Amino acid sequence: GKQWYQRRVREHISNVISGGPADEAGVLMGDRILEVNGINVEGESHAKVIELIKSNPNKLRMVLMSVPPKENERLDGESVSYCSEDEFELNKVDITIPSMSQKEEGGKVVVYYNVYIDGKFLCSHRYKAFYDLQVDLKNKFFQFEFPKFPGKWPFQLSQNQLEKRHKELEQWLIHVCTVSQLFNHFYLQDFLGLVNNNKNDEIADQASIGSKNEPENADLKVFLPDKSSVCVNIPTESYAKELNEAICEKINIPMDWAKNFSIFKSYDSDQFEVPLALNEKPLALHVQNYNECGSLKFTFRKFVFSNRIENEMLNDNACLNILYQQAVNELADKQFDTTGKEIELKRTQHVSTQKEFLEVVHTCPGYNTIVFPHCACDSRRDGHVILLISFNKISIQACSQSGEKQDQVKNFAWPSVSDYGCDGDVFHFTISKSNSERKISLTTPYADYMLQCFDRITESHS
Repeated sequence: GKQWYQRRVREHISNVISGGPADEAGVLMGDRILEVNGINVEGESHAKVIELIKSNPNKLRMVLMSVPPKENERLDGESVSYCSEDEFELNKVDITIPSMSQKEEGGKVVVYYNVYIDGKFLCSHRYKAFYDLQVDLKNKFFQFEFPKFPGKWPFQLSQNQLEKRHKELEQWLIHVCTVSQLFNHFYLQDFLGLVNNNKNDEIADQASIGSKNEPENADLKVFLPDKSSVCVNIPTESYAKELNEAICEKINIPMDWAKNFSIFKSYDSDQFEVPLALNEKPLALHVQNYNECGSLKFTFRKFVFSNRIENEMLNDNACLNILYQQAVNELADKQFDTTGKEIELKRTQHVSTQKEFLEVVHTCPGYNTIVFPHCACDSRRDGHVILLISFNKISIQACSQSGEKQDQVKNFAWPSVSDYGCDGDVFHFTISKSNSERKISLTTPYADYMLQCFDRITESHS
């Protein structure tokens, strides 16, 4: 009969910190581990060797066998990276997971998490790849206290659960990448796609294989006026119009009414919401402005000035709900004058009387008026102005350079506007009166927003 001989695999040292206890003791990278605390470990599993090393936190005695340098190239077992907790060095890396993507694999939709560094795409991985990475790193760097890793879930995750896992995976990866020894290790470098990958795709677990190609689509979270949110999956090259239509489809707003809504953006430090420009790509904008705190927010809102158009939209329940919730928010923020209407507004402010509430709101001065932050105007040398835009008129309120309102107000009816345009941060419009023209120029970061307002009102009037 045949006799079978099992080759005795030995663990080896993969990393030695310069100046550390192992370095001072003469340990060399590539040394084979023969014994740990008096126990022979030749042929033992990697997990068993790690368990023995960790068994006594106060003392570690190992018997090692050094090998020639060429022998290091033919390592026959898994490696052990030894350094004490206080020897881990901090590393500053701007790494984020700003989005998730969905792909169909094996007849089902799976989620990939898109990893970026310094705002540039690196790789996409499924949850299992993250899980395998943390197992490998924990086995390799057993002394390091890793952050909490999001647990497995046997059922399909809801959108809220997916977002929770997304944030937890990001926090875990950020924490791990801040440690130089972990970030520079082959396991993590390979995971991030920073080294050539020699995996055999034919035998590798598909769930563990990532992608180095930027995703064709990604999920984007957009808030609604009632503070809830919806998540839509759109192509990465989509413009603002495509995102707006995707939200309308998601919440059952007819496409005929989609043009009366828009996606607005705002930052944590600025409460003034601005509609996306027509040439802006929401996903690219999201990645460029993303950090782990999520400072850029998208909100789906009505963008209409005409009460007549609003009244036509009230017959659709999905439109009615958006208009009602937005009006409630504007009422709370005191964006229009409610003098003499307080009782009626209080009586009708309920989901069962949304139409009645909006009918009262339509009679309030200042409703459907956008008040822009104060800015410089070419006709005022010693102060600023506040521009107010509504369906019937344009108003310019004089104010100080700090925004304090002054008595002087100029009103212009829309028929008097003969021309308008935008040039970078300068918005200008021309008023025609009695065979004379007057051009007014405003220098403001909201020039494009003003342009969009003029476009919509001009279209409504025509």
